[in-house]
Amino acid sequence: MADYLFVPQSVLDRWSEQGRIEVDGNVLTILGEQKSFALTPAVRFIKMEAGDDNAGLLAKVKTTDALKQMGAEHYMESVILGESAYQVQQGFLADANALRRAAAASQPQQPEDAAAAKPDAANPASGPQGTQGKEGEDQDMLEQFLLENL
Repeated sequence: MADYLFVPQSVLDRWSEQGRIEVDGNVLTILGEQKSFALTPAVRFIKMEAGDDNAGLLAKVKTTDALKQMGAEHYMESVILGESAYQVQQGFLADANALRRAAAASQPQQPEDAAAAKPDAANPASGPQGTQGKEGEDQDMLEQFLLENL
């Protein structure tokens, strides 16, 4: 299962106002690079407005598709699930694993011996071949942008 980072809509709005990005539907474009990325619409559960948190959603993030599958009603900054009403923060999910790889790549170079070490056996993507091709490069660029601007 992928690890994701929640990016609030308010942050995307601020970046857009500053002329750093453009958001069209679910596509984020970094204007200086003219690179585009798909984001997954999601909400973060902030607090209870009514009822009990029987579903255990407080402080969790769910995609809007997951909300539909749960039978929840989502409107603006509210979600109703059964007899429970939640205040939510709207935003999007971005791949956090890519953010971690970008952060690791920006750290100072290690000595030659350490750089030649084998990738983590439990995580083959941790080695130098973990990100390949144009898609990997685009994802790394998005991660670097998010790291620098969050």
